Amino acid sequence: MASATLFISRAEDQPGRYLVVVNGEGFHNSVGAEVAARIRGDDPVFDDSLFGIGVGIPNHVLPDGSFSLSTVVPGSQLNEDWRQDEIYALVDVEGFGRSVRSNTVKGHF
Repeated sequence: MASATLFISRAEDQPGRYLVVVNGEGFHNSVGAEVAARIRGDDPVFDDSLFGIGVGIPNHVLPDGSFSLSTVVPGSQLNEDWRQDEIYALVDVEGFGRSVRSNTVKGHF
């Protein structure tokens, strides 16, 4: 089964910036397909669109059905709420037919 996992951690030697990583596995029928992720803020009424990873930069599913996307962003791009932030990724794999939602990472960014 295809899945995606979101990780967010402080970027080393870059105060106020965070490393955002989206890993995927189980995309065996999509080897070579382009991959991108939309990073979203989880809210009760309307989920905020925060930024994209892999958009305009070709990232592909590897022969083992996995992929990894990453970027470094300022904390302000992850600060989607005045309380605790809840961040998730929606992954789009070319030809897969649906978006795959990752886990939700909670924190104060």
